[in-house]
Amino acid sequence: MIQNIKKIGVLGGSFNPPHNDHIRIAEYIKNRLSLDKFIIVPNAQPPHKNTCHVGFEHRRKMLEILACQYDDLEISDIESDPNVPHYTIDLIDKIRNLYPKAYVFFCMGMDSLIYLDKWKNGLSITEKRNIVVIGRKGYSIEEANPPVKDYLKSHAVYEDSDDFSQKLNEEKGNCFLLKECFNDVSSSKIRLEFDEFYKNDKHKKDLFDYADKFPYSLKYLDKEIIEYITKNSLYKERES
Repeated sequence: MIQNIKKIGVLGGSFNPPHNDHIRIAEYIKNRLSLDKFIIVPNAQPPHKNTCHVGFEHRRKMLEILACQYDDLEISDIESDPNVPHYTIDLIDKIRNLYPKAYVFFCMGMDSLIYLDKWKNGLSITEKRNIVVIGRKGYSIEEANPPVKDYLKSHAVYEDSDDFSQKLNEEKGNCFLLKECFNDVSSSKIRLEFDEFYKNDKHKKDLFDYADKFPYSLKYLDKEIIEYITKNSLYKERES
């Protein structure tokens, strides 16, 4: 690989709300693959979700709060338009236009990979760039849809394979599967806890006073994120 070619990681999602594992995943992949930059892309209008009632700006701000603790993590607003659905295959093109000389690694969890055939042109992503997959507790590659299993036969590069490091120097065509496994954090469960907090505390006291009632949010959310959510009364109404 030419020495001046940069390697960039990209992690997209609704981040509703962003939790600690989102940043841990970004940092882990950036360090494991020796990436020069990592871009986190909040999605204003995910095509397959109807739970993003909290606006893009709030979710972006929370991500900025988390990312400021780390180097080379960038929060992007290239999917900030709430009037159109944003698809990963299109995001790849946008990143490629912004960084035409970079090698881009689109990152996802095992929970997404096993259904990749259901994404818009999901199995075509590696025709443009590389994919990086981290493990998620409770999900196995054995559960992948049949088209995904067939796809992996020709595209999978496992972390313990002899050619793993060599393949990282290729511009596209690979689906890298990392061994590290992260929690399967439920954003909907976090949102439900905040809804219960507002309903049971009319005076909006400190959530930290109720560790026994809201253990999930306290476990997976940064203190500053909890404070931001309660200050702005986010997730006040239970979402479907």
